[in-house]
Amino acid sequence: MTDILLVFPPQWSPFQPALSLPSLSAWLKRAGHTVTSLDLNVLFYQWLLSDECAVLLCDSLAHADLTGAEKAAYGALFGSAGEFRDDIDRLRGSPAGPTESAADFAMRNYLAIQSFESYLDALSTVAGAFTVSPYHFVLRSGNLQTLQLERHIDRPPELISRFLRTAVDRLILPTSPSVVGLSCIGQEQLYFTLLLGRMIKETSDLPVLVGGTIFSRIFERGALPLSWFDRYFDVIVRNEGEKPAERILANLKASRPMTRDVPGVVYRDGPRIVSSEPSAPLSVAELPIPDFEDLPLGEYISPEVTLPLLSARGCYWGKCEFCHHGMVYGEKYAPYKTPGILETVTILADRYNVRHFAFNDEAIPPTTARGIARSFPPHEETGWTFTGLMKFEPSYSRADFDGMYRAGFRSLYVGLESASERVLELMRKRSKRSTVVGNLTDATRAGIWMHCFLFFGFPGEREEDAQETYDFIVENSDIVSSFGAGTFSLEHNAPIFKHLADFGVAIATGSRQDIDVYYEYEVAEGVSAGRALEWQRSLSAATRGIPNYVAASWVPRELLLCMLSAMTPQDLRQVGLTMRECGGFPSATRLSDITSRAPLPGGILMVINRSNGRALRLAGAAPDLFDLCCRSGVDLGRLQRDAPVLFDKLAFDVNAGDLTAPAAL
Repeated sequence: MTDILLVFPPQWSPFQPALSLPSLSAWLKRAGHTVTSLDLNVLFYQWLLSDECAVLLCDSLAHADLTGAEKAAYGALFGSAGEFRDDIDRLRGSPAGPTESAADFAMRNYLAIQSFESYLDALSTVAGAFTVSPYHFVLRSGNLQTLQLERHIDRPPELISRFLRTAVDRLILPTSPSVVGLSCIGQEQLYFTLLLGRMIKETSDLPVLVGGTIFSRIFERGALPLSWFDRYFDVIVRNEGEKPAERILANLKASRPMTRDVPGVVYRDGPRIVSSEPSAPLSVAELPIPDFEDLPLGEYISPEVTLPLLSARGCYWGKCEFCHHGMVYGEKYAPYKTPGILETVTILADRYNVRHFAFNDEAIPPTTARGIARSFPPHEETGWTFTGLMKFEPSYSRADFDGMYRAGFRSLYVGLESASERVLELMRKRSKRSTVVGNLTDATRAGIWMHCFLFFGFPGEREEDAQETYDFIVENSDIVSSFGAGTFSLEHNAPIFKHLADFGVAIATGSRQDIDVYYEYEVAEGVSAGRALEWQRSLSAATRGIPNYVAASWVPRELLLCMLSAMTPQDLRQVGLTMRECGGFPSATRLSDITSRAPLPGGILMVINRSNGRALRLAGAAPDLFDLCCRSGVDLGRLQRDAPVLFDKLAFDVNAGDLTAPAAL
């Protein structure tokens, strides 16, 4: 038995654990409660790649709206599920060996990621009702419309229903918890959270709490349906959940009403929704070290697990018009002291045998960054590596970045947002072009990979401002290691939301996304939402021809630190470009390393290219030729030179996940 079972539902990144459950678990355990944590997200991805799921997918092909050739191709692909798993298993929990070259290590990562993505793409096509990847989950009818969500909860897709019902029966109910807590920190998790809550409440009388920011923001928007209470969950815990959850457990143990005198909760009281006063923000001094004990650290899809942690609660800047992330901490800011951060890293490294850490702050405070640079033992002694988010600051010097590199920082993520100083002033970001260039140059020269976030379409942006951002990225691939471009999102209760008229913004009417925490909008002048998307796509197209950007574009954000712990940024770029020399792979890649074979009646052989999901139907003498190539260890370079027809039909140069009808050879 356990006092509380904390569950992290799908869909989230399967590459590293989230911080929400370990933080809450540590607090409640210290308070004397028994706690069990369950990461259903990483188990969901394991289920999707399982033989049981593959059988269901093959069975569903009989009713799929596909041609006979396509059904045969997908059947062969799902029949190769074990080989797709092998690709991933060769990466999971296997750091770069002392004799393994940077190219071989990168190749293991590349093949695992490509296989993973192509399998999920094929699964999504056949499943029909949803699309899933390592990065997102979308119901075909939409995730953010109440009626559609409720329909899919009443009639869930078979693959999702089978997984969650098994999880409830075998993993949740057997723990005999007094209460179940579901952590929903992203909109992609909304459907799974509601469906899981429904299944728990249908099969038990367990109270269900929902934490994280998503339900809090739906409540703030005034869009939270009353009917969801009791049906999907009982209580919403707003923002920091430590004190509310502790009080709820104390009430249950004392046989008091669950929400009596509990701060920061939302619950149903008869015909109305009631919210209690917010819980006071936690001080850093009272917080324990996160507890990852129950999480399957060896199961995340990564050569070595990277643990998340914080160097501060809240954002030290806290002024950006577009950002509402500070709501979690009551819009307060409190940094951890450097000795405490060092103690946390030391304990986590020893306790879980890890060496990679990601600071999940909105931005590491400059004083903290310098404290780490000056007082942490050098990377050569500890083996520790770090990544985190920062803000451009004129006070940073080359010596600061040199010190951070010495302590183990190998990458940093920074909000460029725009290269136009006029737009940055409108955003209240207030970075100067000279500061941006100086910080990027100094960090890059220190050996740190610099990733820039940016977006087009902030209200008031003009065409010439967008052009400045476009040109900056295109012209500075020597100091911008990689970038992520998006478009402006109007978030409920972000600072700009409180004075939209000052920016000439009007909320669009008629949207069907009634529980989205972001709004569709229109601007009186300047770059519109539609035009912003055009700028984003134009930049993406322009940078496909820039070697420094193309070289590492395949690396998921969560795996970049592991890559950079095994090679320098220059090595990563060089290896990445080498991969492109032969249809997206090094020419020395053996044909047998990336293909699966499925014999069919009549002497037919179906060949699956696991790296991109392509299928090829071989007949006549072609199967024997293919088998000979595999047995002889033929690599792609030789195949392209000596058997160009076979090479071209396997279509090695297409985008990952693009499965077409099989072609005959």
